[in-house]
Amino acid sequence: MKQHPLISLLLTASLALLAQPVVAQEDIRALLKELTSQVKELKSQLQQSNARINQLEKERKQPPENQQQLPVTTAGNTPVATAVTTTAANTSNNPVATSTANDAKVEKPAVTLGDVKGTFKIPGTDTSVGFGGFVKTDVLYNSVSAGRDKQGDQQTVYSQIPLARAPGEHSQITFHAKESRLWFRSFTPSSWGDINTLLEIDFFGDPAAYAYTPRLRHAYGSIGNFLAGQTWTSFLNVAVLPDLLDVGGAAGSLTAFRQPQIRWTQPFNLADTPMEFQVAVESPRSRIRSNPSADADSFSTPNAERYPDIIARLNFNPDWGNLSVAAMGRQIRNTDATTGRAEQAWGAAVSVAGKISTVEQDDIRFMLNYGNVLGRYAAFNTFEDAAQNSNGNLELLKLFTAMFSYQHFWSKTWRSIAAYGFAHAEQPDFAGGNMTRQVQSVHANLLWSPVTQTTFGAEYIYMHRDSVDRREGDVQRVQFSARYNF
Repeated sequence: MKQHPLISLLLTASLALLAQPVVAQEDIRALLKELTSQVKELKSQLQQSNARINQLEKERKQPPENQQQLPVTTAGNTPVATAVTTTAANTSNNPVATSTANDAKVEKPAVTLGDVKGTFKIPGTDTSVGFGGFVKTDVLYNSVSAGRDKQGDQQTVYSQIPLARAPGEHSQITFHAKESRLWFRSFTPSSWGDINTLLEIDFFGDPAAYAYTPRLRHAYGSIGNFLAGQTWTSFLNVAVLPDLLDVGGAAGSLTAFRQPQIRWTQPFNLADTPMEFQVAVESPRSRIRSNPSADADSFSTPNAERYPDIIARLNFNPDWGNLSVAAMGRQIRNTDATTGRAEQAWGAAVSVAGKISTVEQDDIRFMLNYGNVLGRYAAFNTFEDAAQNSNGNLELLKLFTAMFSYQHFWSKTWRSIAAYGFAHAEQPDFAGGNMTRQVQSVHANLLWSPVTQTTFGAEYIYMHRDSVDRREGDVQRVQFSARYNF
């Protein structure tokens, strides 16, 4: 093995010292000088080696600019990655090679977090996009069934509560996952204000028990204060709805439904309190009761409207809660398909709603609604907008509804909601006996959210219905739900 010169020098010096105990001082100085020279040379070589190693590491992480990576090809059954080195001479004469070499210098933009939590930016743009939803499974035990393929067995539909003398299937159970949802949204800043979009679906499109037909919930876009598309009706204060497992909601609540609309929202402050004024024109839909002997949930929708529903709402948002006052004007219109005769009537309705914080996270929620065009806006699918007499004349339905709820947090993960709802209609004298006069409901639940993404719960529901001919019916329900957000 070849020895390093420094090692040989040290061995020679050691032997010389052993062989000659006394050495001239001049020889010692020469020996030390040679040793110092060898150490300096060794340090220089070590620095050069380290520099070379660093250079190789950089080249390994970032390929040279003149190397073009080609697609992986296959030789037999073994994948083979090939590379071609392009010289300066043939690159200058080959436009394709020049373009490829220049493209290799451009860094690809990385996907980054969006401006809103839970979103990411589309590379090369200012648009933040996100998608999500939840999977929810419901198990419902009903004391009385609403009937075959009736939605009333899957959620509260008060007009489908069987009356005392009506036959019904007792002790009925339903499993479904129709409330599961999927949504996609985007956020883009602009000089006119933020551009936001939302598209959401669930699977309540068909009332049949085992049909999972997608249903459009939301499909709208907004820029700044202007919104157009389908979303919650402006007459409804969504923040006031109680947190129930039953998607149908309390009897006295406004129906939690969505419809196409054009809306302007103007925020402002009053006495340092944030407020909003909203005005909207929304899709009209008259719901007429023309056959007094038909089932309670049988309505006609003539599609003869000439004017949109006009809605205005004022939102008051203090630190201790949320209050709103809404007013609506509607035209109810029907055209006889045989004679072509048109009947129409204008009406109005008002709504006062609120959410008031109490102790810690607890809150009280309420909703009071009155008017003669509340029909399809109140107590999901229970009341008509107007009844038609034998002469074809329309009589608007006066309706009063109320809802109260209290939410209590037992701990950070356990909470309960108790809600009571009431709705009463002044049906006309010529109304059929099956038509609904009054409904009531009680909801009470216990919800557990061990982590943010999940909620498990049990809910007791009592529903009561009175008809025009004074018959009564009620349903008791126990609902179990498991919801997983993503």
